[in-house]
Amino acid sequence: MYPEYLFEYPNMNSSFPFYMKRKLQWKTPSHRHDFVELTLVLNGQGTETINGATHDMLPGTMVLLLPYQVHEIVSHPNDPLELYICNFPLDVILELGELDTGLHDILLGSAVEARTTFLHLDDSLFDEIRQCFHSIWNEYKKPMPFTKIMLKVNLQRVLTQFARSRLQADPDRTTHPSSQTSTAQTRSIWPIIGYIHEHYLEPLSLTDLSERFGIHPSSLSEMFTRQYGIHFIDLLHELRVRHACSLLHATEMQIADIAEESGFGSYSSFVRIFHKTKGVSPKMYRVSYRTATPAK
Repeated sequence: MYPEYLFEYPNMNSSFPFYMKRKLQWKTPSHRHDFVELTLVLNGQGTETINGATHDMLPGTMVLLLPYQVHEIVSHPNDPLELYICNFPLDVILELGELDTGLHDILLGSAVEARTTFLHLDDSLFDEIRQCFHSIWNEYKKPMPFTKIMLKVNLQRVLTQFARSRLQADPDRTTHPSSQTSTAQTRSIWPIIGYIHEHYLEPLSLTDLSERFGIHPSSLSEMFTRQYGIHFIDLLHELRVRHACSLLHATEMQIADIAEESGFGSYSSFVRIFHKTKGVSPKMYRVSYRTATPAK
């Protein structure tokens, strides 16, 4: 019913869950994921569609794709895109943003539409950002003492320049997005998505979110459909099933305990929703995974 949903990437379970690749990109089908993707176009040309809005991809185009945004990339047939692509969890932006109050609000609070999710950098800024990406790439490929610090420093520099450039490109946006009008029509769904991502294991309902964010439940439901293209309850179930899958993979927990740990109110609802999402029961999912995974 929905585009492919990705929730894993290499290196995501390390002490600093950052992953980077440099590749030629011909075409990626429509998909979404629950981690951040930061992209810089080095060469080539093409287009990217984010939540239904299409923009050009040219040397110097930088994209900050937040969790759950749906996107696809198509290269020009005679000039494929060469990209740096970085993946990391939402927590990294929240952590880096603490060093400058307002940074994570700008990054997370304003990427509502494709026009604010990407930037076409001018030549001088492109040179600067490209050098930062090169530094990140070199540190990532050949780790040395203090590599983690260097990765964070350069990543924060890139994200800060992205936030600064986006403010300059949108003169109607203030430094602190919270000072803008807060109607359901103008507010961003992404801070709410971020909150769900952090609290999905807790009892959570549309009414809870309505009270926390000051938006009527019907307006909030409309925001999910309009800005994200998925119902709140479907997102909540996907996150909880994903968590259950990790427990089925990595632990010997009883399935009833996994249901409770994953935020489901009852065992029967867990089994029903899991089967609807994965196509098999939790028990068969665990058996299939372990059959397919060689013993170490």
